[in-house]
Amino acid sequence: MKVYRPEIDGLRAISVIAVILYHAEFTVAGHTLLRGGYIGVDVFFVISGFLISQILLTEIEATGRIDFLKFYARRARRILPALFAVIFATIPFAYYLLLPSELLDYANSIGSTLLFGSNIYFYFTAAQYGEPNTLLKPFLHTWSLSVEEQFYIGFPLLLLITRRYLKSRFLPCVLLVASLSFVLCVVTVRYDQQQAFYSPLTRTWELLAGTLLAYYEVRRGRTRPRPLLAAAGLVLVLGSLILFRKDTVHPGVLTVIPVIGTCLVLAFAGHQDAVGRLLASRPAALTGLVSYSLYLWHYPVFAFLRLTSLNLNNGDKLLAIAATVLVAVVSFVVIEKPLRHTRRSRALWITLSSSVATITAAVVTAISMAGFPHRLDQIYPPLAQANEARLESTFLSLNNNIQAAKPIIFIIGDSHARNWSIALKNYIDTDRYQVVAVSYLNCMVEIKNDIVRAPSRASVYDKYCIPFEKFINDKSLLSRTKAIFLTSLRPFEYTVNPFRFELLSWMKSHSDDARIFVFGNYFQLDELHSCLGLMFQRKSDASICLREATYPPANQPLEQLPFFPSNLAFTYVDIVKLHCDYDKEKCLASSRGVPFITDWNHLTAEFLTTLIGDILEKRTADLRGDGLLDFLVPPHARQSERTASSQPNAGRTSSASP
Repeated sequence: MKVYRPEIDGLRAISVIAVILYHAEFTVAGHTLLRGGYIGVDVFFVISGFLISQILLTEIEATGRIDFLKFYARRARRILPALFAVIFATIPFAYYLLLPSELLDYANSIGSTLLFGSNIYFYFTAAQYGEPNTLLKPFLHTWSLSVEEQFYIGFPLLLLITRRYLKSRFLPCVLLVASLSFVLCVVTVRYDQQQAFYSPLTRTWELLAGTLLAYYEVRRGRTRPRPLLAAAGLVLVLGSLILFRKDTVHPGVLTVIPVIGTCLVLAFAGHQDAVGRLLASRPAALTGLVSYSLYLWHYPVFAFLRLTSLNLNNGDKLLAIAATVLVAVVSFVVIEKPLRHTRRSRALWITLSSSVATITAAVVTAISMAGFPHRLDQIYPPLAQANEARLESTFLSLNNNIQAAKPIIFIIGDSHARNWSIALKNYIDTDRYQVVAVSYLNCMVEIKNDIVRAPSRASVYDKYCIPFEKFINDKSLLSRTKAIFLTSLRPFEYTVNPFRFELLSWMKSHSDDARIFVFGNYFQLDELHSCLGLMFQRKSDASICLREATYPPANQPLEQLPFFPSNLAFTYVDIVKLHCDYDKEKCLASSRGVPFITDWNHLTAEFLTTLIGDILEKRTADLRGDGLLDFLVPPHARQSERTASSQPNAGRTSSASP
């Protein structure tokens, strides 16, 4: 007969509280609390492996077989009702708050969860767990449920095969599989941490650690409680939660610490010792009983709160946790517990089946309708969207038909290079200069033996990295380069692509003494909020984004920033100062219906074209003093050229260069 062990629920309570606090990201004096709270999921894995293995091993020892139908029916009763409740509750919020691309991701994540494969989906969609953008994915946390569900499929088969064909060799088989999984985890995490994080193959050893303990208890009975070992196990678990960081290599060798700690608590905590009494206390045990509902609800609550709220403080996060506890308790009392133990099996299966059909229909509809883009029409007119998309699509064709012997202007940068290049080319004196525009977006740039190597981090970025490497290494282009424009996210602060100024120096050394111009950024939001999202949620124009933007600060001392290249001669072009002197009331927020940004930092091509033209028109004297008008032509001068050239027998006007 199965004996209830409240200390296991107490251990669950520690795990779920740790995970919730980790995702809440409470800060005190600038420090984030419990940065190792993600370890709570690893504790869950060990507990799950222990309990499931105990059930199956007991059954197969008693009957010599596994009733798969009964086993999976119990799992469905345990997992699906509460999960479906969360899905149904979040669908309206998703429709009214998520952008089309976000709604597509939401729908795909739900679909993959129904298929027990959300961990695989999030891996292939490059969801970097723990990064700011993943905090806005309402169902990212279901990756761990999928890992457990995949274990529920694989482990019973392993158990049955070893029972039938390998007789008494179950223990060596489990040890072998666990060892292979652990080795694979340690190796994989070195070259692909995300694969190691999401893959069931690199997580199996954690679940099998619980299996090994369950096997021992089923065969020999539970060991005598040992307070010191139980206390040591709890210290290992709590120490991991406190001392692990976001940059701790995980899962990996260090993950052994909380896994062993969990096993020690499960094996040696008893009712009579301090650890057992603490974990079995009523508050801890009750929290553990509701832990599944707490885990399911907390991530969507925080995701939608972050989507709709700017600058969350600790008070807001406490309210979010309170809301999570409330809906989780209601969910447990009204849905999870009753349906798990109901004897009305037919009604239950009809309910679950109809839920699956309804959710599947909603997912398919959202995907087939491309996330219902018509919802944006009010804030971002379709014609403006189409014109912007057409403009942005021209980037890869900017380098077509490069003319021999013509002086070169290089435009380089990260993802910002695309729209900057499209806009700048409108004002470059193309009678005198040839434009070469390249992006090192997700290219692993290295300068060695006077050659720039730039392999892409993934094949999808080859369209940027291959042309970048080709044109940057073309000495005939470099030798006639007169100017280099750098367009980069926060050029003196951004920690990604730190090679950018070394690259500029290298290019200049091979050029005809090229002038270097570093363009500053326009207004930006924090990483958690997109401009289009704010406009959609607030039913506002882009002025809401301008008001909420926190970057760049006015009159920022560039020389104090970490990547300021003090040994490089360059001209900094502060476009906010030139355009509106940081007075947001005077700053443009859109152009021809296109907002200045749609995400949190990339300027749109249509807006940039207008912005640069405005600066060239109004600040001609400043730009001439900086030398930028040696290469760019103000709109009025360009229009004069076109008008003059259209007159019969009219010669071309001189360029705007001094």
